[in-house]
Amino acid sequence: MSVAMLRGVRAWTLEELQADASLASAEFRRRRMAEPLQRYLGEFDAAKPDVDRWVAAIGPVLAGDPAAAALLREGLASEAGRTVFRYLGAPPISEDDLQTLAERRFGSAGSALGDDEAAPLVEVMRAIADPRRFPWVEHRRAATATEHQAATLATATLLASQRVQTLRRSDEKAAVEGAVRGLLVGLGWQRCNPPGARGVQTLVTDAPPSRGFFVQTNLGGDNADLIVRMDDGRLLAVECKGSNSAINSRKRLNKEAAQNARAWLQAFGAEQVVPAVALQGVFNPRYVAEAQGTPLAVFWGHRLEDLRTLLIAAPSTPAGSRRRTPSA
Repeated sequence: MSVAMLRGVRAWTLEELQADASLASAEFRRRRMAEPLQRYLGEFDAAKPDVDRWVAAIGPVLAGDPAAAALLREGLASEAGRTVFRYLGAPPISEDDLQTLAERRFGSAGSALGDDEAAPLVEVMRAIADPRRFPWVEHRRAATATEHQAATLATATLLASQRVQTLRRSDEKAAVEGAVRGLLVGLGWQRCNPPGARGVQTLVTDAPPSRGFFVQTNLGGDNADLIVRMDDGRLLAVECKGSNSAINSRKRLNKEAAQNARAWLQAFGAEQVVPAVALQGVFNPRYVAEAQGTPLAVFWGHRLEDLRTLLIAAPSTPAGSRRRTPSA
């Protein structure tokens, strides 16, 4: 398929995408260099008390100490407690992995687990515990004060670092999504309430009104960050993606945005829906080119005038026909 099937949408060449990706990466680096150290320190300080309790309990829990087992039961009832538990592993395991290994589902908040529910989790702890951070576990002895301090420091550092990485990705997505919303409002579009939790299933009855847009709404069976009613009647379905590495960008583009685009085109057709992605951060230009071939309209957070051109262009005027060359 080709972007040509999306009326009025410009297909960027690989050379153009390389120039944009280079500029987006340079801006990403500037933002990261300006990021305050306090963000990491705040995450570290927030995690350290729970980490300290888990490090103190890991040996007694595996030894069958009832008092330590109480921490296990109570701690795993909360999302924060399960996060620390997962980071005791070498390497840390995901929430999905924890639920699979424990053969149970966890709510976001709940009461302490019963004794019968805790037993499988003791075995999970035994299986994942990092022998380098917790050498006393393997030798079935108490931790020294130095070992306890080192394990707490290492675990809190690991958890805080990953948390900051996650927040960074969220920052990039939130920034580009906010910029797109601002552009829409500035052009006279209004945010509207979607037609209930089911979202847009039938374009005639469910789509936004003229010069209106929805936020975080299902289009068919897949969520879109923004659904915009264009002046020619088509819906522009925008996914906003942030990435902090070229490798990570493949998942964001080719396994998320492109997958949704294919589903929207199959459900509604290219004459009714224009799938699009707005990018900010570090993206491999070849992955962007692959996603564009879905087809998918591509816009960059550092130059949203391309999106503006598409929105204000007459239906017969190819959007993006005039393109400013990025400058560093």
